[in-house]
Amino acid sequence: METFNCGSCRYRYNALDQLTGLEPVGQATLQRFYRLEHLATEIQGLCSQSVMQQGTQLLALQSREGDNFNSQLLATDQQRSVLRVTDPVGPVQQVYTAYGHRRVDQGLGSLLGFNGEAVDPVTGHYLLGNGHRAFNPVLMRFNSPDKLSPFGRGGLNSYAYCLGNPVNFRDPTGQATEQSWQPWLVVALSVLNLVSAGVGLFSMRLAFKDLKVTSVPASAAASKKAVHAGAIATVTGFAGAGVGVARAGVNADDPNSTALDALLIAAVALSFISLAGTISSAGFRSQGYRLNKAAAQRASINQTTVAAVRIPRVRPPRQARPSAPPLTPHADPSTLHPIGFERLMRIQHGNNAQMQHALNIRRNHHL
Repeated sequence: METFNCGSCRYRYNALDQLTGLEPVGQATLQRFYRLEHLATEIQGLCSQSVMQQGTQLLALQSREGDNFNSQLLATDQQRSVLRVTDPVGPVQQVYTAYGHRRVDQGLGSLLGFNGEAVDPVTGHYLLGNGHRAFNPVLMRFNSPDKLSPFGRGGLNSYAYCLGNPVNFRDPTGQATEQSWQPWLVVALSVLNLVSAGVGLFSMRLAFKDLKVTSVPASAAASKKAVHAGAIATVTGFAGAGVGVARAGVNADDPNSTALDALLIAAVALSFISLAGTISSAGFRSQGYRLNKAAAQRASINQTTVAAVRIPRVRPPRQARPSAPPLTPHADPSTLHPIGFERLMRIQHGNNAQMQHALNIRRNHHL
């Protein structure tokens, strides 16, 4: 990297607010070209430097000065800060403070520095967001306020860098801190999917057992719905956990992959479906249990009523025993005594005659 020793420098921007050129007084114009959010090539006169990278992983710098070419291998940390530069002459170490102030073993250091950002050759600041906003690593703050502050994603302090936590966070755009909340969200969704799948499977098994022993049609229908909802919750729960694992793998391989957002949306959708299936399965099973309980109570009440109302037993009439021997072909009817039933009728008839005679006497007496 070349440092400009000049009194003033003019910065040129395009319509996208990207720094496209630096015009130091008395020197050739320096042009910059970008790929997405990162610097791709820098050209000044007959000299140029190109950044070689795979996705967001920095690999090497290829420089050209006239007809001479030189390549430098870059060793970076997890946040793309260049720690070691190796060329044919030998390796060069670069160390940083927490806010990116750089110290180089020898020479001027690499074109790329803290978090893989290009260093301004005039001020030594980092022009984040392709030149959108200058960050001063010595003062540990931005030189200009954030237009997204204080109510937007920029935070309350419009000059703060990474919310005061540059070790864990990054700010490649110069506007908002790039927080790593999505991996934690995916982990939480995966755990939720596994729990929902387990609860759905357990509810499905219980509902299947209830379906075998139930005798109420409405309860059987509720148990079937509980089984189906539990199956849906189980399948979608395990599928959502699998999508979360797949997204973690894609993120580790290519953090800028376009499939990350689609996988995150799929994981969220499967989580909601699995959770809804689990709740529905538990609700249908509870409904079937209440229907079975109500049917059992009604059956118990009916049995108690039948046991309380007993029909009295009707004993068959006792047969009257004959008081005289049975009539035989050679017997004389006039010599036979009347049987008990006939004697009873005669006595009753005699009593009635006596009562009638007494009534007649009393009537005549009154007359």
